[in-house]
Amino acid sequence: MKKEDLSDMNPDQLPELPRSRGVQRQDVWDAADAVLLQGDKPTIERVRQHLGSGSPNTVGPHLEQWFKHLGRRIKDPGVFAAPHGVPDPVMQAAQHFWETALAQTRSDFDERLQAGLKEAASTVDAEKERAELAFAAADTATARAARLDESLNEMGPLLSQARENLAAQQGRLEEVRGAWALATERLKEAREEMAKEVADIRAQLLSAIDRADAADRRVALELDRERTARARAERQAEILQKSLAASQAAALVAREHARQTQQTLGEREDLLKVTLATKVTELNEERQRINDLRAECAAKSLQVAEAHAQAKGLQGSLDRLSKLMEVDAKRRAQSERRRVVKGSVTGAGKRA
Repeated sequence: MKKEDLSDMNPDQLPELPRSRGVQRQDVWDAADAVLLQGDKPTIERVRQHLGSGSPNTVGPHLEQWFKHLGRRIKDPGVFAAPHGVPDPVMQAAQHFWETALAQTRSDFDERLQAGLKEAASTVDAEKERAELAFAAADTATARAARLDESLNEMGPLLSQARENLAAQQGRLEEVRGAWALATERLKEAREEMAKEVADIRAQLLSAIDRADAADRRVALELDRERTARARAERQAEILQKSLAASQAAALVAREHARQTQQTLGEREDLLKVTLATKVTELNEERQRINDLRAECAAKSLQVAEAHAQAKGLQGSLDRLSKLMEVDAKRRAQSERRRVVKGSVTGAGKRA
């Protein structure tokens, strides 16, 4: 109900204020009549003292209605009539107190009415400003919510694509792990074969050296025998010389064979070293590719985690905005109810 509608209504058509469970309107009116008949101005505190109970919020509205209807009740001679047998001086004094209290009451009521009207006007203006600010904040929050909703919708495909990329990278990582295990196994087998070949070459080399040493020992032995037998028989010297020549030739052949064997072993060892270096290089390259894939997977995982965090933050923002809008709606409803009640009381006071 608007303020202009309340100002045009008859006082009898005003809605009656809700009654409390304890003090009723008639109780307040009776107490105000009693205070007025005692020669005092009815106030909220004096009425409460006379009643012995009642809060200011309950007594105040009923007392304002009492003031509003006081003029009409004064016209009824039986309302405040003195009992029979009261002396005239007492009646005159009571009449004087009554007129004084009535004049003071009207003056105070006019002052309170003007102050109430000014306060109500300022309150209405303030409420309008707060309402405009609230509407502006609601519009801003709605636009922000729409933008957040659009951002969330845009993040959905990105999050799905990131998940698919992560799954693909994990598949590639599994393939690389399998290749790594296969390369490691092959390298282990190559090392074992190379170790066997090196052991065989070392055994052959040691055998050739042993044969050469044995040939050298045999040559030395033959030389000793030849020197010993030279004095005994000249005929055996030629035979021994031939035997010596044959032995030396065999020794040379053995040494040449040993040299060639050693050279062959060296070449094979060099070849094995080159092969091993190639395998190690390939293994290092494979390790580097694995590390790159791991770094790429970690980056993708971080992007997925950030996308999850953004989606969660957006959802929290939407929830907070919804709560703020509900609180704002409740506040506007409460402000509207307070404004209606204040307008009703202000219009009633103005007509009184």
